[in-house]
Amino acid sequence: MKHFHIRKENFHKKPPSQLLFPLYALCGLLLVIGIYRLNDASAYHDASNISTQSKKQTSQESEFLSYLDKVFQAEVTSNTLNLHYTLSDPASADITDYPVTLGEVSSRQEAAQLASLENMKQELHSYDPSKMPVSCRLTYDVLEDSINRSMAMAPYYYFTEPLSSTGGVQSEYPILLAEYTFHSVKDIEDYLQLLAQFDTYFQKICLFEKEKAKQGLFMNQKAADNVITQCRAFIPEDSAASFWETTFQERLAQMKDLTEKEKKSYIDQNHELLQEHVYPAYHDLIANLKALKKEGKNNQGLCYFHNGKDYYAKLVKSTTGSGRSVPELQKMVETQRENNLAELNRLTSEMAEDAFSANLLPFKTPEEMLEHLKQQISSSFPDPPKADYTIKQVNKKLQDFLSPAFYLTSPMDQFTENCIYINPGNRYNEIELFTTLAHEGYPGHLYQTIYSYSAQLPRLRYILYHGGYTEGWATYVEMLSYAYAGIDQTAAQALMLNQDATLSLYATIDMGVHYDGWSLADTVDFLSGFGITESTVISKIYQAIIENPANYLKYYIGYLEFLNLKEQAKAYYKNDYSDLLYHTAVLNMGSAPFYILEKYFVKYYKAAN
Repeated sequence: MKHFHIRKENFHKKPPSQLLFPLYALCGLLLVIGIYRLNDASAYHDASNISTQSKKQTSQESEFLSYLDKVFQAEVTSNTLNLHYTLSDPASADITDYPVTLGEVSSRQEAAQLASLENMKQELHSYDPSKMPVSCRLTYDVLEDSINRSMAMAPYYYFTEPLSSTGGVQSEYPILLAEYTFHSVKDIEDYLQLLAQFDTYFQKICLFEKEKAKQGLFMNQKAADNVITQCRAFIPEDSAASFWETTFQERLAQMKDLTEKEKKSYIDQNHELLQEHVYPAYHDLIANLKALKKEGKNNQGLCYFHNGKDYYAKLVKSTTGSGRSVPELQKMVETQRENNLAELNRLTSEMAEDAFSANLLPFKTPEEMLEHLKQQISSSFPDPPKADYTIKQVNKKLQDFLSPAFYLTSPMDQFTENCIYINPGNRYNEIELFTTLAHEGYPGHLYQTIYSYSAQLPRLRYILYHGGYTEGWATYVEMLSYAYAGIDQTAAQALMLNQDATLSLYATIDMGVHYDGWSLADTVDFLSGFGITESTVISKIYQAIIENPANYLKYYIGYLEFLNLKEQAKAYYKNDYSDLLYHTAVLNMGSAPFYILEKYFVKYYKAAN
């Protein structure tokens, strides 16, 4: 569908959580997580400068950067939604003529892209990274890894699922279109062309799903029903009052250079395209999924499909960016949980019964929470560029189908305006809302995004997606944020440990279901050991993990890998370690797999000092 993992998510989401982990849970033995050794700085050319902007470029470096721009332009124009959310002004990246498209879904296109990847890799290997500065060598490794991962996943094409219940095009595209900013008349016309393609694009997805069914890989019936329910939510009962209509009119009203006659013409076009292309596309998708439902016969994990276990192992590596095997990850998660529950048990045994209810946050609004977070992180995180943000609530009709919260990525050439969505259907309490805003805002996705733009990496780096890094960072800072909430620090630590342990359960279940073949009964047995016995909740969790393999792992494994890298840095630098330098180094390296971050960390840490 694309060459490789180019910005898979234009908005970053907090994962749904249904587990109610008992806060006073007990655990077993206290174990120590093993850590890898950092690569010594002597492995690199000390004379190399990390910044490609701070010295005259060599011929090799200049040619390499031109090659990266060529790849960037080809990838970012393969989907106009990606292009729009990456660049507010494509001409700023020398992109003046591009196809308006929702993307391609076909096995023939996939085969052509595999051949293209081979050519891309061959051209990449024509450059000698040893003759370039550290920043280019890092980018070289990241791009080569992205190509290799995509090629490794190519044989499993029909395992992919564009209609995922937590990240499928049926639910993500409408939100991206509702927030599609109009900077110019060209943006309006592109938007309308995208609406006109909805039916043909969904037809391609239906054909793909039929091909999946022939391969014996169609989603199970519950998953199909969930997607059908989502689709119905995007077909309004009253078209004139639908978010498709109202959000378009709101954005159009901000276009000062348009006459009222021109605005009315665009409104009429929008209405007509919705009636003729968008709503029929959803009706057609529903009909096709109903017809295919009986083909979904596997109600358990990926390992019950032919080659499913091998696919899952590769998916986990690609999703998390961890170089560890699934069994190694299982042990790492189990060890972290045992450590945390032992400490949680110690803390709660010393706390008063009302320790948690007595801690009310001194904030009234999400905006106050975010401003407080910005102040709290100032000493241990590098200063981000100035940027504004808007907090919005998810449309009431869509609350049951969207994540608890998500951040819409801002374009790299206009990152001063940002948007965070909060889903009121999640019914946050104060501390949950505060830590969610840390995950999505500061120092989470919003901060991470705008800071990375200020690091002036090659444009291609911003569209290569590494879920473990992106979601792992947001989960890592979410855990830190409990200490920033202005409540009793012992209570804050206990709440953080509880959240950590809860997420670890999802990770263990994910690997148990898809790698070891856990049944629903196995999952019930596992959770009962932690005092979780509500059958309806467990069934929902099991089905959610069946539908979205490795989804929770990018959050939790990514988080653990950031902790692991941090422990390596502390052990390596001892008294010269600081959180500020650690955070600066990992942010300046940009999104990448952890086995690549470990390779370059020492050099970037030194540069941050």
